[in-house]
Amino acid sequence: MSSKTPLWEDKLLIGAIKLFACLPLGLVTAIGALLATLISYLPLKWASAYRVALVNIMLCYPEMSYREAAALARRSLRQTGRTLTEFSHVWTRAPEQSLARISQVTGLAPLQQAYAEKRPVLLLTLHQSSWELPNLLLAQEAPMTVFYQTHDNQALNTLVTQARESTGSTLVPANTKGIKAGLAAMARAEAVAILVDHNPASSNNPQALLFNHLVRTSNLPHKLIQRYEPLVFFVGCYRGDGKHNDVRVYIEPAPESIYSDSEELNLSAMNEKLVELINRYPDQYHWTYKRFRRINGVDHKVYHKRHVPALKRAKKANRAIKLEDLA
Repeated sequence: MSSKTPLWEDKLLIGAIKLFACLPLGLVTAIGALLATLISYLPLKWASAYRVALVNIMLCYPEMSYREAAALARRSLRQTGRTLTEFSHVWTRAPEQSLARISQVTGLAPLQQAYAEKRPVLLLTLHQSSWELPNLLLAQEAPMTVFYQTHDNQALNTLVTQARESTGSTLVPANTKGIKAGLAAMARAEAVAILVDHNPASSNNPQALLFNHLVRTSNLPHKLIQRYEPLVFFVGCYRGDGKHNDVRVYIEPAPESIYSDSEELNLSAMNEKLVELINRYPDQYHWTYKRFRRINGVDHKVYHKRHVPALKRAKKANRAIKLEDLA
């Protein structure tokens, strides 16, 4: 039983996933997009996911007007709705069905060469488009250890873990036990995959600029690079024509500065590349993630509904909101 949510909510979530899994994928993603669109038109006080996306976008793109930011927030929320509902298929159906949706893979050859040379590999990923699919794809290439954030719902954890490991990867929690498993994988010259747009829980992690805001950033990649000298790649995907059966996966070598002995330069390179990838397909990024809980070491509570009046003033003036408006 979940320690944070009632049992009935846990059962309802699992039931909804199984129900969506019975429907055609096109219908499932259409429902997800529709529900997300409806949410975006609720009053800001109640449209929590839309409000989070809107605040994130305005903090990251201060040059946008309110109307531009709102339009991007709605587009991204529709894409997020499609992604979250499609997971019902990814997590319950044969992995071959999900892999068949990948229409293009770029940059795979250098990664395969690294595996052929028995080099340890570090894969840095982000919450973009159908972010479950690259894991299923690359786990077929070589042994891969993947860090993940556990959910309070144990039944959901079991479902997701089995699905993600179905093509050969090994999932480990993002805690001390998981880090030990990641170190062991690197020592065996295998691949380790880390979502680098997560908020690290430990306060021991340093701050680094992300969209010109200092945020807590995981230094685990830097430690792995320094200790094991892996080849580092960024991995992501996007929907090529906006449809569920045109998912395109890209694999790109990390910038040279990510190999720097300096932790500061490493984290800067990592976040700069992350920003570059988000900027390519901003409407397909998961903007509802609360990445800016802490800025400059301070908990600003920028996502709280008490800021709705400030958002309304920004809307009336058609301007972006500023961090000082959310104090």
